Amino acid sequence: MTSDEDVQLPLRSTNKRRRHRIGGNESTAENPPPPTTVEATKGKRRVAEPAAAAADSKKNGTKSSMKNQRMLCKRDTGGENGEMMQLGGGLEPCSDAERMRILSDWKFDQTEARIGLAEMIILDSLPFRYVEREGFRTFMERACPMFEIPSWKIVRQDCFRLFLEERYKLKEYFADNASGRVSISTNRWTCAQNYSYMSVTAHFVGKDWKLHRRVISFFRITSRKGCDIGEQIASCLEEWELKSVFSITVDNANVRDDAVTHLRDKLVTWGSSIRYGTYLHTRCVSHIINLIVTDGLEEIGISVSRVREAVRWTLALPSRYAKFKEFVAFHNIETKRKLCLDEPNRWDSTCFMLLAAVIFEKPFESLERSDPNFRSDLEAQRYKDEPVGPPTPTDWNNVRNLCKYLKQFYEFTLLVSEASYVTSHLFLREFGKIFHYSYTMESSEDGEVRIMASKMHNRVAKYWSEKDDLNARMNRLFYIAVVLDPRHKMEYPKYILRKLYGEARGDQLVEELKEELVELFEHYQRMLMPANQRTKSYVAMEIPKVDVRKQTGSFNDSYDESRDDVYRTELETYLAEFREPNGTLPQEFDILRWWMIYAVRYPILSEMAKDILAVPISTASSSKSPFDTEGQVLDSFKSSLTPKIMEALICSEDWLRSSNYSSPLSKDDYEDPEELENAFQSMVRTVNASILGEEDEESDSDSSQENEGSSSD
Repeated sequence: MTSDEDVQLPLRSTNKRRRHRIGGNESTAENPPPPTTVEATKGKRRVAEPAAAAADSKKNGTKSSMKNQRMLCKRDTGGENGEMMQLGGGLEPCSDAERMRILSDWKFDQTEARIGLAEMIILDSLPFRYVEREGFRTFMERACPMFEIPSWKIVRQDCFRLFLEERYKLKEYFADNASGRVSISTNRWTCAQNYSYMSVTAHFVGKDWKLHRRVISFFRITSRKGCDIGEQIASCLEEWELKSVFSITVDNANVRDDAVTHLRDKLVTWGSSIRYGTYLHTRCVSHIINLIVTDGLEEIGISVSRVREAVRWTLALPSRYAKFKEFVAFHNIETKRKLCLDEPNRWDSTCFMLLAAVIFEKPFESLERSDPNFRSDLEAQRYKDEPVGPPTPTDWNNVRNLCKYLKQFYEFTLLVSEASYVTSHLFLREFGKIFHYSYTMESSEDGEVRIMASKMHNRVAKYWSEKDDLNARMNRLFYIAVVLDPRHKMEYPKYILRKLYGEARGDQLVEELKEELVELFEHYQRMLMPANQRTKSYVAMEIPKVDVRKQTGSFNDSYDESRDDVYRTELETYLAEFREPNGTLPQEFDILRWWMIYAVRYPILSEMAKDILAVPISTASSSKSPFDTEGQVLDSFKSSLTPKIMEALICSEDWLRSSNYSSPLSKDDYEDPEELENAFQSMVRTVNASILGEEDEESDSDSSQENEGSSSD
């Protein structure tokens, strides 16, 4: 494998409106293609007068042909002669001549094709040697025989050059759009070689008042010490010139706590901290939920294991599953849910498995009575050196109660792990529901439920409350974020604090929260406005003049009839004014748009909101699955790469996807094997019928030709 220096190609241009292009048609590693330029207009590349293409760049090239194809696809077929009817305001036929003109204008461009190939390798996480595979080469020979397939080394160079180009553009984007502070989140990765890596993601609200997130670094952890990890993160921020950091969201490992402490000292040294890093450390909510769910699963682990083995046994053979479906029909159970096995490291899949299994409790009991192998096979399985056996009524009851918990955690995890909208203002309200639910479950009459709920509630309380005071692990930023939600302001923090700590202690904590909110507001006021302009942040409230002498005669003749003005700060005015209706779902209310509209009225508060609302409360928003209890693991291809190439591929994939995030896996993603098999059999029947139809037509044609031949004779 060649070293990183072999592919670190310099950028030639620094023009903001120009971007670098993968050049030439050379296909050897010893003679790499020279960099050229490509204009970027509204996110789409346009080749700037390539030497290989003589046609207009607006119409030619691979991407332009795809655009033209989309233009054709937007039209629906219609008319007697197959004319293309354009959907929209009017129906306009697209003639064959027009289609031919569009196709005739297209010219093949080797440069654009190589750019597209590099993007495909990055976006689909394909190995560089994919270009040497027989299937790919066969496809390209048929689809685009003009394309000269580069070697895997050239593809690697193209991908790295694309990374350098996109990184340069992103740095300029940060300089132009990150008007406030950024918050960062970290994710730990592992690989087959037992090396540890860390990704760093920047989250911020831009000048467009939209939430943005970009992976800015991916590096190998060189030391297990927290201070060393913190130094690596600080070096990353210095490289990107992102020293104004508001918050860092990490998992709850102690080594990460030490890293945050080191980073806080760095920010104080840089002079860019907010109140000496008071709100810097944010714990990953998804990680806390994973710990809570793990506690619940372990508490009734034998019950979950019995249900899992019953499902596994039933799905192992088609004959068993057929017998099971007979019992389902016998018990008149009508449901769209299907039996499915879970994945060991994904508790959401365990939730789906249990939710489906509890519906079929009666069919499982019938299966146990009818087939002696069911009990014997399940008793042969072990869970912590204990025979498993078939599920008992107690097991079904335990699983049913656990599902109530898991559904709450599942919905909450999906809500706070979304990367397309801000989430910091949602935490207090949604997590309060879980805390209250776990508290009520502790008073259940069922002893097993009380034990399970108590263990899960203790885990929640570890990060939530501590006797009569707010837990030090709980970042008070979450309370402030709710206050900045115009639907709640101080009302919901007051409600939840009274609910948790009682009315007397709750009111005291509310006053402490108000004091902290005022201190933070004054910090932003000093930071954003010069001393001689700070009075502008006050809103004058006029009190009508009162003629005292007309009402009291000559009493106090020296009374000054001048008008009194009462001044309120932005914060006081905001809290005193009306609240928005609370009927909208949390993810449907565009809180950033609200603050954009009211930024003129609340210039300082709007800047506070921009920084605070951008804080991610879950590192899972930067990963593909918030339910994975084992963390993220690099595939075998990326694990074999050098750290520089690995960083280039992971960062470039995130940058190319921009705001198109992969949604977390939902229950709809678990395909039903039976439905897949039925669909496949239906497809086979359709194909066979088509083949038989063609054979019949051929035989009819042959017989007609024979008849014509005999008649001519």
